[in-house]
Amino acid sequence: MRIKVLNTASLIIPTYNRPYDLENCLRSILSQTQRPEELIVVDDGNLESVPLWDELEHAGISCHYVRKDKPGLTESRNLGVSLATQDILFFLDDDVILENEYLAEIMKAYSNDPDNNVGGVGGAITNKPQLTFIRKARRMWNIPFLVCGFNEGKVLPSGFGTDFGTTPYPLMKTTEVDFLDGGVSSYRREIFNEFVFTDAYRKFGFGEDKDFSYRVSRKYRLLFTPKARLVHLESSTMRPDKRTWGRKFIIGRWLFFRDFLQKNSWSKMFFAWAVFGYLLDRTVIASLKLSKEEWRRVLGILDAINLLLRGKIEP
Repeated sequence: MRIKVLNTASLIIPTYNRPYDLENCLRSILSQTQRPEELIVVDDGNLESVPLWDELEHAGISCHYVRKDKPGLTESRNLGVSLATQDILFFLDDDVILENEYLAEIMKAYSNDPDNNVGGVGGAITNKPQLTFIRKARRMWNIPFLVCGFNEGKVLPSGFGTDFGTTPYPLMKTTEVDFLDGGVSSYRREIFNEFVFTDAYRKFGFGEDKDFSYRVSRKYRLLFTPKARLVHLESSTMRPDKRTWGRKFIIGRWLFFRDFLQKNSWSKMFFAWAVFGYLLDRTVIASLKLSKEEWRRVLGILDAINLLLRGKIEP
């Protein structure tokens, strides 16, 4: 008979000048059937006060607020880790709204793992775009280019991956995966004795979430549980413009490929083929939409290719 282990939870929420989004997030924490023991809000901005602070403390949650001078999501997460005292550390974006059972379902996955083989558990974002006919057609186009695949949560030889909620066959049960989405993830506190969030992506690319979780997955099991559900509103505040997004997305994929999947010079063909397919995909979209913003994304992709060909990305 397996013994279920009872764990405690710390929630770490980096935030930057989004008090309304943060309030909605914190309100959903108050509605949890299993509340956390600890909440840590790391502020990169100028919050006058943390919403619902008194209510959270009255609910028995030990609350900590820290404002830091050096901006950056990676630094906020690492600072939160250094302050956390509980068994399981949750990382949430400040623009998510948790369904009532979110924490309980994540904690259940850890409780069913008495040997501590599970290093991290992630939940499901429920408001992903619907898989319309156009999206299905794009997906079928992208699969041969290794931009995406058939199995959600799996890394491809190109350095790209199949994101959760993007296939006709979403994960319907708790499943072992290669990576977790950063703002809806959790990890055992002990793994931070071996791993930290890296700032290597800060200057050039996106992808530190996938980098961190994939490193963890090579030593511990990562689980995705579809019963832990939340809404990610993706606030427009502090989002990069499309050209920056396009450039950083491609360079982020390169850094990931280089660090984990590049075996020899020939293996670079997988990455180059995926970038070629992705560029064609975004160019067709920009042409059909006649969208200035989408053309800016295409320019960002070309910027990234130019930097890579010229060897301007730091090792």
